[in-house]
Amino acid sequence: MIGEIGVNVGYSCNNNCMHCFLGSMRNIYPDRTKKEIISIIDEAKEMNVPHLTIIGGDPTIRKDFFEILSYAEKQGFEIYLETNSRTFSVDSFARKVFKISPDLKIGMSFHSSVPEIHDKITQVKGSWAQSVKGIRNMKKYGLRHLRVNCPISKINYQNLPKLAKFLAKLKVNELSFYHLRLQGNAFKNIDRLLVKVNEIQPYLFDALEISEKYGIDVKTFGFPYCMLNGYERFAEEREALRGYMSGTAQIFNELTGKSDWQRDRIKSLRAKSKDCVKCKYFNICEGIWKEYLIYNYEKIEPVRGNKIKSLKELKI
Repeated sequence: MIGEIGVNVGYSCNNNCMHCFLGSMRNIYPDRTKKEIISIIDEAKEMNVPHLTIIGGDPTIRKDFFEILSYAEKQGFEIYLETNSRTFSVDSFARKVFKISPDLKIGMSFHSSVPEIHDKITQVKGSWAQSVKGIRNMKKYGLRHLRVNCPISKINYQNLPKLAKFLAKLKVNELSFYHLRLQGNAFKNIDRLLVKVNEIQPYLFDALEISEKYGIDVKTFGFPYCMLNGYERFAEEREALRGYMSGTAQIFNELTGKSDWQRDRIKSLRAKSKDCVKCKYFNICEGIWKEYLIYNYEKIEPVRGNKIKSLKELKI
């Protein structure tokens, strides 16, 4: 069963994040035409898929964005939009979006409570201020659910607890701390971005507790259980694996072709070391982004104990 269809409208973006895994693909693949996008939306409608995700790049910088959003809304989907929220800093833009799609859910990346750190990562001066104003405008015009993704790097990891408090003030509903995916720009900037997980952990764990205290639905993504040390309950992969094992698929229509996000992540994007077989989480763990093992950036330490055979046994 397909629970979600994602349509990538193109890789064009008004940020140029140092860690963006798309990298040079932004210059290789042209953005989709409106006709191509409508065709994918129609296909999702014919398949009775309930959820539609609109991704990029940043879809909101397209001149035909309102037409695409309006068409998708009329098909009756529950729509999730990924953006950096900078375009929402324009009051009239935010108002029009929620007039078209009042129940729209939004996901965005945000990197620090400190403007200079955020702007350093996006490589666009003033992007922090625009994104914050965008969030406030979204909330002003009725946004009910906002998810923030925070990729963790050497540049921002020490700010994570303060970021959690800042996002709580902005009334963020959901927050996910990402283990950096070492592809594209991230690989090119690896010396400036890479930080060992044992250095991240104190700040990450503090941020998880702060977020939970403020009622944010907080998660981690990309960290195997062995790196969460008592915070395993926050692993977003738990829910993803439940969906995968139940046969629910997330199909993303990338510019490079269709991708079953859950299957492809487990089968080709993540990897386990030889020692992982000794870990009690081996059967339910996706592993780590494979680049960390290929280039020996992290060492996996298995968690000893009786093997957990299914998610039902996972008492965390």
